[in-house]
Amino acid sequence: MGLSMIIDFGIFLILLGTLIFLIFTKTISILNRVYLSLHLAFMFWALLQFAAETTALIEYRFLFIKLSYVALSTLGIGSLIFTLYIINRSSFLKSTSFKLAVLPNIAANLFILWNPNGYFLKLNDDLQSAKTFVYGDYFSVVIALLMLYVSVSVLMLIRSYFQSKQDSMARYVCRFALIGIGIILLFGCADLIINIIFLQLFQAYFPVLSVGMLISALYMSINVNRMNVLDMISIAHRDVMNTISVGILVVDRDEYIAEMNRFVDEIVPFKIGERFELERMKEELPANDWSIIEKKLKQRESDPYIKLEFQWQTLQPEERHLLVQSSPILDKHARLMGYMYTLQDLTEVNRLADSLKRQNLLLQQRNSELIKTQEDLYEANRKLEEIAVTDVLTECYNRRYLMQFLEVELVKNIAEQLPFTIIIFDLDYFKLINDAYGHLNGDTVLIHTARKVKSLLGSNDRLARYGGEEFIVYMPELSAIEAHKKTEQIKNEIENQRVWIEDAEDHISITISIGIVTIDRYELFQVSDSKVFLQEIMNLADTALYEAKYKGRNLIVNRSSAIS
Repeated sequence: MGLSMIIDFGIFLILLGTLIFLIFTKTISILNRVYLSLHLAFMFWALLQFAAETTALIEYRFLFIKLSYVALSTLGIGSLIFTLYIINRSSFLKSTSFKLAVLPNIAANLFILWNPNGYFLKLNDDLQSAKTFVYGDYFSVVIALLMLYVSVSVLMLIRSYFQSKQDSMARYVCRFALIGIGIILLFGCADLIINIIFLQLFQAYFPVLSVGMLISALYMSINVNRMNVLDMISIAHRDVMNTISVGILVVDRDEYIAEMNRFVDEIVPFKIGERFELERMKEELPANDWSIIEKKLKQRESDPYIKLEFQWQTLQPEERHLLVQSSPILDKHARLMGYMYTLQDLTEVNRLADSLKRQNLLLQQRNSELIKTQEDLYEANRKLEEIAVTDVLTECYNRRYLMQFLEVELVKNIAEQLPFTIIIFDLDYFKLINDAYGHLNGDTVLIHTARKVKSLLGSNDRLARYGGEEFIVYMPELSAIEAHKKTEQIKNEIENQRVWIEDAEDHISITISIGIVTIDRYELFQVSDSKVFLQEIMNLADTALYEAKYKGRNLIVNRSSAIS
């Protein structure tokens, strides 16, 4: 057993032990799975190199060598996938560009296995050489493709490293992956120089690349174990995404889902990596006006950078109202990379709004009822006040109201030297009317008389029933002559009025006797007490009334001159 065989087998055993350790001690996240696929490629390379040296059959040895190079070729595309996850560009894996990038690797693996005409690997014609196989004419093409994949991965990591903030986790992870892949690239170049370019200088195979794979695997495994790098990224990212109360959905330019959290996973019928299809969303969320949503989404055909906002209603697992906002994702050169959708649950907000609306309507209803009650109370109070100051029969003011009113009014008149008139009139021979026609018809006469007098008075005048068939009129701001003329008008209108008596089926006429007092010259007397002064005026008017009755009734007696 040669030294290279021992080295390859030892490397395989170490890598196998490392793999078992990682599987049983680490959380197998997506990033871990990607790294473990690289780890397996390392193992298969070392194992197949070892197997090729252990068999004496050329056919099997030939097969093992080709399979080892298939594992090595797969390592190139694997490093690119690992890099995309590291720099958080895994959405690119679902793009058409990536699918086109994988095709050369698939073609290279098929070419290695087919090996037409020994273009990749062939038997060594030099029987004296220790090397059974030599590389074909197109071997360098496969190796160049492998180096291209690894070089692109290194360049992407370097770019992401310098674009990340200093001392950030992103920069640390990029450095971690860059060193691991850089070791493979370095030892790959060394293996290329020793075992291929200077093939004729050495008569034995040196497992340089296997040693590089071991160093790279140990470095990345130790870092994964000690600092939990990949787990921290995956778990922290997943925990943050799944614990926030807002749904997050990220799609790339080709509308493949690059990321989504648990909130969105419960709503949409897709998984990460699947294409976001609107038709399936219509089937999943039928309780929506999709014509409006489609109209908004079509705006992106003319303006891909536009921000959108619309609403979704879900029925499963429960009815929810969601506010969906979509914004473009741009790189530092303002190039469109995809779109991010945020889903905010408005169910509770809408429920509170509806509850508040119902409460407002209820409050408005109760407020309307309260206003109606207040209006009713106001009207009832107004009627009570009106009843309290109104004579029930004649509907003019009663005596109590008029006396209270005059006490206040007289103070103002005295203070401002305003003229006013007090009239007391009495229906002549009213007792005979009651005796002849009855009290009900007598009440009719009183009502008609009061209405007639009220129709002749101004808006500031007051008519009150003083008692029985006796009435008082208060007229402000009239001179003695004006007041006397108004009084004569009242007397004449009453005298000319004819009242229909239902029981007698006839009209009757009545007359009134009037006593009048006008105060328009305050400088002719002294007023010490307004109440006493009012009583004196009332006595004068009442005396004038009795004098009119004594002189034959249907007369006016004016005592204004007695005061002046």
